[in-house]
Formats: sequence, C-alpha cells, structure tokens
Amino acid sequence: MGMEIDKITGPLRELLREREIIARCELLLRTYDVVRAAKLSDQETMELKKMVEGEKIAPGIFASIMSKEPVFNDLPGLDAYTQIDGRIFHFLHTKKYSKQDFADAQARFLRSLPELKIILRQSLNDLLKGFMHDAGYSLTAESPSELSFSAREHIAKAFVVTSVKAVDIDKYKSEPGVDSIILLPSSETLEPFVQFFREKGEKAEERGIQIWVTNLERGTIDPFVGFTTDLDIYNQFDNPRLAEMVRNNWSKKE
Repeated sequence: MGMEIDKITGPLRELLREREIIARCELLLRTYDVVRAAKLSDQETMELKKMVEGEKIAPGIFASIMSKEPVFNDLPGLDAYTQIDGRIFHFLHTKKYSKQDFADAQARFLRSLPELKIILRQSLNDLLKGFMHDAGYSLTAESPSELSFSAREHIAKAFVVTSVKAVDIDKYKSEPGVDSIILLPSSETLEPFVQFFREKGEKAEERGIQIWVTNLERGTIDPFVGFTTDLDIYNQFDNPRLAEMVRNNWSKKE
C-alpha cells in the first residue's frame, strides 16, 4: 500500500512544505483534488477508507491532518490557527512566523482563488454524483454547472453554484415533474445563509426550487430550502430535517 498512499501523501507533503501557512478551505479543496488525481482503484479506496475510518476519503484525510494523532505520520500536523479577514489559516506552532509571513500567505491564497473555484466546482459535482448514485439515480447529462439525473419515476436537474452569494433565484425555474435543485457549499460563517434565506428563501420555495448545502469537511449533503418527495434522496441526507429547522428558526419574526 506504500506506493498508493504516496500518490496522496506525496503531493500533500509538497503543498505543506511550500505553504507552511495555509487557508483551511484551500487545504480541504487541495485534498479533494489530490485524491481525485490519484485515481485510486477499488482496492486502494477500501484500504484508505479503513485507514481514515470513514466512508469519505478526502474528508477523512483532511480530518487526520487536523487531528492530534494523524494517520499519515509523514505529513506535518497543522496544530495552530489564526483568522485573517474572517478566514481560518492553519500553521505549525513549532515555528515562529512574522506578520509579513501571514500577509504573504493571504496574498498567495487570494491569487489561488480562480484555481480553487474550479476545484470546488469539480468537488461539488463529484459529491453530488456519488450522493445521487447512492439514492438510486443515474447521471443522464452533465456540464460543469448543470447535472441531470433520473431514477424510476423521478427526474432531477441540479445546478452547482460555488457560493450562496452568487445565487440569482430569478435565473431558475422548476419544470413540471422535474426536481430542480441548486447545490451550494457551506461557508465558514452562517451569516450569508441567514441573509439569503430571509431575502430569497420564500421565493425559491414558491418557484419549487430546492437548495441543498454540501459540507465538504464531512462530505455530506443536506436540504436547506424546500423539500424532496423522494424517500431515497431523503434517506441520503445527513440531516434530512435541516430545511424544516431553518424555516422554523430563521424565518423573519413578525
């Protein structure tokens, strides 16, 4: 298994050597990218799942890097963190960094954003395909931002958007007999989601659009606005009652 693991730990070791201070979201996305690029066989996938003790490899490896007892001993453990402009950056507590080091790390992160957005979209697509497959759906059409699926009596069309702030509800309309879904990544703070729900949640529901949220750190998908009528999808959600809780707790109080 040594060689196979090195397909993953090698690139991650290089990344952490090059960027001793790294944004949490960047490390997470790069981990997804490295796992995808490794093109693991079924056997390798099973072995790695055992090692990270979870069904999802990229979230498992990421959690291991963050933990006090990492699975991969040859990767540095990032055991200290700070916030820069509301974003979490991780680094080794054993080294002393200057203000300039942190400023450089942030500048590097900002330069990486276009590339990270591409990785984010790809990772959301991959997670959605796995989720729908587990719910018994087949992929019938795919473009970078739109995926179509079908199961026995159901057709679903999903639109992948990389930020809740970028959702324009007026661009989407549901079609009769088709589940229309917008898939978003979660964010480091709840605020943009609360704001979106209060401003546009009702409009989305009126249009028959469901909005799902992906937690990339856990590799899970949950409903945020709207409700599915397909029990197979409902059973795949990590927290199927989330949309109900959001509606009960975040609706504007009269």
